[in-house]
Amino acid sequence: MTPLLQTAAGPMRRHGLHLVGMAVVTVLLAVAFVWAEHFYIRYLIAERKATVAVTAVNVASALSSAVNERLALVRGLTAFVDVEARAGALDDRFAAFAEGLRRSVPGVRNISTAPHFVVANVYPLESNKKVIGNALLSDPRPGFAETVQRALVSGDVTVHGPVDLIQGGRGLIARQIVFGPDRPWGAVGMVFDLQPILDDARLDALPADLSFLLRAESGVVVAGDASVLRNAPITESITLTDGTWEFSLAPRAGWMAAARADRAYAAFVAAFTLLALMTEALAHLVLSRRQTLERLVVRRTRELDSANRELERFAYVTAHDLQEPLRAIASYTQLLERHFAGSVDEEGADFIRQIVDGAARLKMLLRDVQLFLAEDRVALSVKPVPVEDAAQAALVALANRVRETGATVTVEAMPAVMADERRLREILVVLLGNAIEYRHPYRATEITIAHRRLANQDVIDVRDNGIGIEPQYREQIFEVFRRLHSREQHPGTGMGLAIARKMAERMGGRITVESSPGIGSTFSLVLPHSRLRGLS
Repeated sequence: MTPLLQTAAGPMRRHGLHLVGMAVVTVLLAVAFVWAEHFYIRYLIAERKATVAVTAVNVASALSSAVNERLALVRGLTAFVDVEARAGALDDRFAAFAEGLRRSVPGVRNISTAPHFVVANVYPLESNKKVIGNALLSDPRPGFAETVQRALVSGDVTVHGPVDLIQGGRGLIARQIVFGPDRPWGAVGMVFDLQPILDDARLDALPADLSFLLRAESGVVVAGDASVLRNAPITESITLTDGTWEFSLAPRAGWMAAARADRAYAAFVAAFTLLALMTEALAHLVLSRRQTLERLVVRRTRELDSANRELERFAYVTAHDLQEPLRAIASYTQLLERHFAGSVDEEGADFIRQIVDGAARLKMLLRDVQLFLAEDRVALSVKPVPVEDAAQAALVALANRVRETGATVTVEAMPAVMADERRLREILVVLLGNAIEYRHPYRATEITIAHRRLANQDVIDVRDNGIGIEPQYREQIFEVFRRLHSREQHPGTGMGLAIARKMAERMGGRITVESSPGIGSTFSLVLPHSRLRGLS
């Protein structure tokens, strides 16, 4: 080989070694990124699933409440018909009672009674006249007669639907049997619009990147997009009287795409890219240093020392910023190791029970926090509201609790007040529920709802003979999360009275309390009534 070729071969060999070294560093960085991204994506997906699960639980709870609130009306209708039919006054009092039911929740399309299973009364009569005379047990439409047969067998409310309604839209049909002394008297029915039920669950407020599906036990789609089932959705069951619905929720683009769209993922990629660039730069400096080491040992040493110090400072800052995702990756790796180590022992089962109990409490807490935070954003509709109707609606909501405790609730005659109908009902539910929960352990529970009028105010009093409240705690009980007793003694989130007070203040009123420990308490809802003078 000539001296010229030998002179050229040395730089070429050194250049080739430099390229190989940089290629090796690049491959190692790529492998490290794939490994780190794999675990970080799994961490982001787990976080996302936890968030979606909380949302699904809240929506399913709201849907369950909306549907069962309406089914409770059917039970009330059954009880009414049973009493009035025996007294022979059903035809005279049906319309007035049906109107009261229609006003209690939105979306009641019609209400009917069918003695001998032939429709005889329907309210409102307009647009529903064709229903009169319909024989329920021989109705040829799919599912209609079967719903009545199921009600005969179960003795409870049965639900049919969703079905396309003649008047337009989709709805649910609920039936219940009225039993006579020796044979069924007939049936009652209520038709509910589907959309107000969905509106109660605030499905329109779901994040834009989420898709949902609500379907019946039979697989019939109630609402939403069936394609969500392809994305491994989070699913919650909604229990009805004679079956279940399933509410499924998942990102529209899938869990992986949702994780990659997360800003935390973008920050992770940016941080790793910066670290990789600095590592490449360091590798380049180290490899390049060998090419000129003989001539520039001293100068290059100083330059590399300076560069190393800068790299160390950068690496420290970068490592600090990456601690959180790396900690998450380590945690999930340990969880995976434990998960595949063997079967769950008693301690593991106890952990699971703790998680389930915590999830249940979290569900209630979130629901109440949402209510508290959303109160100022929910529209206010103040109008004359009969207090007795609101009180009866509250008692319907608490019917099981009243029955379980044997409480006696007296609703005195009361006028209409200027209020938001939903808020007034919810406040009474809170105050009645509070009176029942903190009842005296050694005497029968007695609660009275009464009205009195002051100079410029309507006052609704809820009086009980419970355990009472010490004077120093009478304001604290209205604070968020304030509890005077342990959760084991009295379960709950500690937010009910705070929510009730906030609702009262939104209507321009307030809630006060007077109490004698050991004797009982009186919670007073005070509302302005100046606009009602012309209605008194």
